[in-house]
Parts: sequence; C-alpha cells; structure tokens
Amino acid sequence: MKKLTSILTALFLTGLLAAGSAVAADHTVTAQGMKFSPMVINVEPGDTVYWENMPTHNVHMMEGLIPEGTEAFVSAMGDDFNHTFEKEGIYIYQCDPHIGAGMGGAVIVGKPTNLDAIKSQDVSGGLGRVVDKAVEAAEAM
Repeated sequence: MKKLTSILTALFLTGLLAAGSAVAADHTVTAQGMKFSPMVINVEPGDTVYWENMPTHNVHMMEGLIPEGTEAFVSAMGDDFNHTFEKEGIYIYQCDPHIGAGMGGAVIVGKPTNLDAIKSQDVSGGLGRVVDKAVEAAEAM
C-alpha cells in the first residue's frame, strides 16, 4: 500500500508540473479608430491573440512578413477574431482598408527568428511604418 501511495503521489506531482508548463496565455489587441493597440505585442508559442472592436477592420497577415513555413491569413471584415500562434517569429499584419493610415501591427512570438528576412523586405507607406516599429521592438529584445 505504501508503494502504491508513493507511485500515485509521483504521478500526481508529474501531472501538476506538466499542466503548469502547458498553460498558454491570452492577449488582446483592440482596434481604436485607425490604429491597433498595442501595435506590437510579444507573446509565447501557444498563446492566443484576440483582436476586438473590429466593426470596420480586418487582420491580414502579410505573405513574406511572417515566419517561413507559416500560412498567411485574412480575417473577415468587421468580425472580432483570434489566432493561436505556434511558431516563433515576427508576424506583420494590416487592416486592408486602413493601411494607408498606418493601421497595422505585429505579433512577436518568442524569439524574432525572421528579423533579418523582414528587414530585407522593401516595404513602404503605412505598412513600412508598421514594419519599422516591429523591427525596433524586436531589436530591443
């Protein structure tokens, strides 16, 4: 009986440790007028980002400005949206109708593994301003 109790205790403690390390966090980005707040957000792999207050906005992850091997996506216009990020790197996104006003943002997941690839892109205008802010934040990490 003493051996069974020891085994069960060890299994219980192992389960607690595994559960504690597997807890993902939720983060919120809010559309405020013609900007996302925060513009740059740092999260860990497995975390979920929620975009809220999106009545006239969308989230368009930009091909070439996300980690290699991940798929770009576009949320539906006017819908609050969420996405769970699994792969480390920088993800640059824009609001399609308002990028001219600089409405975009970046999600930095873990380490900015694709920083050099993003810096090598020729991006200008509103999206260029977003990329500049993301690069600045990534370099400060």
